[in-house]
Amino acid sequence: MTVSEYGRFRPLSRLTGRALASLSVGSELLRGWFKVFCLRPQLAYMGRDVAIDPTVTLNWPGKIHLADECRLYRGAYLNARTTREIGIKLGRGVKIHEYTYVDPYGGYIWMDDYSGVGHHCVIGGHGGLRVGKHSMIGGLTYIVPANHIFATTAMPYIEQGETRQGIVIGENVWVGASCVILDGVSIGDNAVIGAGSIVTHDIPANCLAFGAPARSRKMLHGTYPAPLDESDELQT
Repeated sequence: MTVSEYGRFRPLSRLTGRALASLSVGSELLRGWFKVFCLRPQLAYMGRDVAIDPTVTLNWPGKIHLADECRLYRGAYLNARTTREIGIKLGRGVKIHEYTYVDPYGGYIWMDDYSGVGHHCVIGGHGGLRVGKHSMIGGLTYIVPANHIFATTAMPYIEQGETRQGIVIGENVWVGASCVILDGVSIGDNAVIGAGSIVTHDIPANCLAFGAPARSRKMLHGTYPAPLDESDELQT
C-alpha cells in the first residue's frame, strides 16, 4: 500500500482494532440490557431507565426495589437478605459505584432520591439505615448499624450477641472517603463529614465534622461551636 493509497484505504490492523473495540462496547451494552430484561420480573420493583452492569450481583432480588434511573456499576453486590418485605430500597437516580457491598443483614437499607455510594464501600442495614436525598457517601466507607456486645471477658464476644439501633443520614450530607459510621448515629441535614473520620456520636445539621471520633468543628454559616486543637488540621 502506497502513501497515496492511505487516502482511500485504512490499514487492516487499524480497522480490525476499531471494529473489535466497537464490538466489545456493543457486547457490554447488550449484556447489560439483557441482565435488566431478565431481572425485571424477579425484583420487587424496577422503574424505568435502570442501568445494571452485567458484573453486578443481586441476591434475594425479590426484596430489592429499584426506582427510575438507578445505576449499579461494575462489581456492585446487593445481598438483600432480610425477613422484611423489602431489604434494599433505592430511590430515583441512586448510584451504587464499583465493587460496593450492600447488605441489610436482616434489617433494611433505604436510600432516597439522587443519593449515591462511592466505590469499594460496605453498607450494612442491621438495625436499619436511612440515607436522605442528594446525600453522597465517599468511596472506601464502612457503615454498620450494629455493635457487638462485650460485657464480659468470661464469654467469647461472638457469643454475646449484638445491639442494633440503626443509623440515619439526613439530606444533602457529604460523607468523605474512608469514613466509618457506627451504630446509633444520626447525621443532620447538610452536614459534611471529613475524610477518614470515625463517627460514633450524633452530628448536628449544617456543620462540618471530622476526626476520630468525629466532632463538630464549624457551622457552615461560619461560627465555631468549640475551638480547634492545635493538632487538628483539615486538608482540602
